[in-house]
Amino acid sequence: MQSATHPRLHVRDMRDAHTVLEAVRLGILRPVTRRLNEMERSMHIRSGAIFVWEESDEEVGLKRWTDGRVWSQSRMREPYLFYDEKLPGEQDVEPPKSPTYRFVDGVNRGTPVSSAMSHHDRSPRLPAGLIKQAYSAWVIVSPGARPRKWHLTAYFTYADLQNIPTPDRDPMLRGINVPPGIYRSGKIRSKSGDEDSMPEYSALPPTTPPGPSRATSYPNDRVLPSLQSTVGNHGGPPMNPPRHGMRLPEDQRLIEMLNSRLVL
Repeated sequence: MQSATHPRLHVRDMRDAHTVLEAVRLGILRPVTRRLNEMERSMHIRSGAIFVWEESDEEVGLKRWTDGRVWSQSRMREPYLFYDEKLPGEQDVEPPKSPTYRFVDGVNRGTPVSSAMSHHDRSPRLPAGLIKQAYSAWVIVSPGARPRKWHLTAYFTYADLQNIPTPDRDPMLRGINVPPGIYRSGKIRSKSGDEDSMPEYSALPPTTPPGPSRATSYPNDRVLPSLQSTVGNHGGPPMNPPRHGMRLPEDQRLIEMLNSRLVL
């Protein structure tokens, strides 16, 4: 019998998602390893439930998440995708002009902003059913290992969201520190322009602390080559700077040509 990775948790931002993934990596929480059957879906897919699973092409693994429900098109509220459940005969309800929803869970100024509230404020309608929240990340489970694609799928309702604890209020998760360089958002673009493709490296680069001697970093942590090595000399001789008091040959020829015209 499979159950939810966490039965009741609200993840607000990328840091919360990585905290849950780190708990799975450490063995504190258990991932889902196969599709849920009908009985498991009815028992565990409810407001507050979170499922972590690894994407796999193997027959016994999970290629995509299925729950047997009908959902709206996805809407991106960084860093999550949100889907609203479509219930039979459901009528659209216009949202209030001035949203009055507030967390009673301690979310206020100075704390991470919830992506779920961003979805609430920007939605054209208020869903009566569940909302599905999804996040994906490439994960380095051990040094030098090939990245693996992990997914986090969460469910909630807005009527219940204010009562769902966040990771910093969960006894199992509040003390977890996520090491740098292990998780990278799955929403990255490959050379072909597709999203969710594997990064072009076998391991994520180590995080270098900022300092005065640190080289400027660019995508994939590669340093751009110098301008001279990029432009080159087009096959000509090396360009050495003239010594003090000497003219370049090109300048000397130009001066001699101008002098000859003045004499004529």
